[in-house]
Amino acid sequence: MNLTVKFDGHVSDVIDRLVEKGVVSTKTEALRLGVLRLEAEYLKDEELERRFDEKMVKEIEKYDKLMKEGKIKTYNEEEFYKLMGWKPRNHRHPTLQKDKKRQKP
Repeated sequence: MNLTVKFDGHVSDVIDRLVEKGVVSTKTEALRLGVLRLEAEYLKDEELERRFDEKMVKEIEKYDKLMKEGKIKTYNEEEFYKLMGWKPRNHRHPTLQKDKKRQKP
């Protein structure tokens, strides 16, 4: 995209100072960085969230397939505690204390 832009006043002064200080090497680079900064502030979160959602859907589909093929097993809470040798303190607030029978001296 080609673009012709004319700035004056404060915006022009800011761009000139950025070039003078070496923050950017050209006025065009200053504008480019400003646009990228706006992207990061206003658009990036949506893009990251979309990519994360897509990745999670693929992961879930992968594990669903493995479960259907019988290659991995899932456990309900009670089975998991039994497998780990943990005793729930009560149904609402399980504790992660090891079962004394399984503890080594």
